[in-house]
Amino acid sequence: MREAITARDDEPQYHILRGRIEMAADSVSGAYDAYSDAMSLDPANMEALQAVSQLGLQTGHFRQSLEATDAILSLSPDEPGALLMRGLHAVIRSRFAEADEYADRILARDPGNEGGGILKARIAVRKGVPRDALRVLAPYGEARPDTVGVAMTRLEIYRTMRDAAGMREQFVRLRTLAPDNLDLRLDEADFAFKDGRPRDGIALIVSLLADPKARADRIDAALAVWREYAPQGTGDADLKPIVAAGSTTSRVATAEYLATHGQIVGARYLLEGLDAAVRSPIDALLASREKRPDEALRLADAVLKRDATHCLALTVRAEIQLQKGRAAQALRSAQLAASQCPAQTRAWTIAASAYARGDDPENARRMWRQGVSANSQNAEMSSAYVAWLSARGQEREALAVARRLTHAAPALLGGWRLYRDTCARQGQNCLGAAEAGLKNASTLYGIDLLPGQAPPNGLFGRIVTRSAS
Repeated sequence: MREAITARDDEPQYHILRGRIEMAADSVSGAYDAYSDAMSLDPANMEALQAVSQLGLQTGHFRQSLEATDAILSLSPDEPGALLMRGLHAVIRSRFAEADEYADRILARDPGNEGGGILKARIAVRKGVPRDALRVLAPYGEARPDTVGVAMTRLEIYRTMRDAAGMREQFVRLRTLAPDNLDLRLDEADFAFKDGRPRDGIALIVSLLADPKARADRIDAALAVWREYAPQGTGDADLKPIVAAGSTTSRVATAEYLATHGQIVGARYLLEGLDAAVRSPIDALLASREKRPDEALRLADAVLKRDATHCLALTVRAEIQLQKGRAAQALRSAQLAASQCPAQTRAWTIAASAYARGDDPENARRMWRQGVSANSQNAEMSSAYVAWLSARGQEREALAVARRLTHAAPALLGGWRLYRDTCARQGQNCLGAAEAGLKNASTLYGIDLLPGQAPPNGLFGRIVTRSAS
């Protein structure tokens, strides 16, 4: 398709076809770019206008989305999709009366319009009256069939109300209505842990890791939830679905997680049957964990001969070099690993330790700070830094690190526990606030947005309100 566009970049239908392909590939930003190019060539093309109107809202191109929406309404003043987008733009600007007018215009022409009803419900939530939102959606599941959109909206309403029973009911419905939605599965897993059902949470995480369609970013997110709630791992029998159906990426990532956390048998089980070249970095990690440093170094070096920037192999090499007293060599390997893969937290800690071995505490602290900044929602990383600072008598900075984690991830229980424990150990008067924060976080249902991530603006996205942040 790109070759065709290169040959004829003035043909709007080529760009529209590319937009459809990008959407099928789950690339929202790519689809937006393609449809935007099509619209620039054919400003009246309705498919391009509708796509830019909707996708622009999701990708943060608000001005372009609004212009496309207004263009649709100039051609068709009562087009419900465009009225819906206009209403969502009003919600984003907190112009709730204006948003209500657009919802009313949609429902006046079609009282059963799902989008209009959902918009009306979302407005009610943002206005602070979630029970009114539930009343708006009450006909669905009774007089009208339930839909994915309505169930997801109810889920968000109950999330805002911190109503665990209501959320539980909607997740059950969504298993049938949207069985292939991996983001929902991850959301439900996080909720199950906070709802006091760890076995359900682990089963959901395993099912996501066993899904051959799971992308690397979803795999990482699933392992982050696992790290937060069940760092000790799970029984080997629970891993069978991942071995049976999971992608190689998922099996390797999960094996690395388990090996890092001392679950040697489970890690080996996940590697069974994989190609030697694929599993060799994890084999190096396992050798390191089993106190076989020479074997670990040999395996890591073999990987690095094929790929000099392999992050895990570099980290294992750095770890062994540090154990052997070669701080300078360990530092080089660890810094390269950290620069290539900032999420490789062990690389940061080894680099800091190497500097400390060289009697360079300032650069050691710099490594810790950079590592925590790159992993600002990782309780393990922050906890390790707090311990390092406390061991050196730097209690004020340790307390600040713990507190900063609760700002970066307000729903993360591990962060609040770290802050509480740090306050208690230091005898600080922040203990009461930390305990209150932990209690509050226990009913903040939902995974924290990533640093810098804007709240979703689509019709079915998370409803983020001040009271839930």
